Amino acid sequence: MQEYEEMMGELIELGINANPVAPFSCCILDPCGQILVTAAYARHISPLFSAEGLALHALVQNYHVRRDQELILLTNAEPECAAMSTILWCKMHDINIAKIVFGASRSQLRELWGCTFGFESREILERADTDSEFRPEMIGPILADDCLEAFEDAKALLDQGDRPVLSMDLDDFWLPGDWMLELED
Repeated sequence: MQEYEEMMGELIELGINANPVAPFSCCILDPCGQILVTAAYARHISPLFSAEGLALHALVQNYHVRRDQELILLTNAEPECAAMSTILWCKMHDINIAKIVFGASRSQLRELWGCTFGFESREILERADTDSEFRPEMIGPILADDCLEAFEDAKALLDQGDRPVLSMDLDDFWLPGDWMLELED
């Protein structure tokens, strides 16, 4: 799990910078560990664009992937039920998210935000199919306290009535390629 900690730390910062009141962010890695796309929460543009939903949208728009390519989704929050369903649908259409590595757990976020609806990712996996071919491996939580702190800060902003003006340009919420390489230069 240590191999994902640095990337998770960067995702936390990315989420805070992209959308301080909803700092959800994720990236999709290819089988060699290269970052293909990174995305942040953009549901103010479309209800379909959770960080995971937008990352998957960007992936299919920009890359040709095959079922035998085992991709990794790294996200600072365990995917909620709509995102998890999208991941499963993509898997049935040859986009193989083989692992989901997450930060804060869905139960921690539900408690923080007072959200009473939705299912845990594992529950959705159990309900969806017993065929292990369509079940991504869940890994986490990783840096859960750091991820949760970002969400606590976001909740405090909302409780104070702070709502930053966010761009309506979808391109401001996703990046193609390996942005970590740019950070190292």
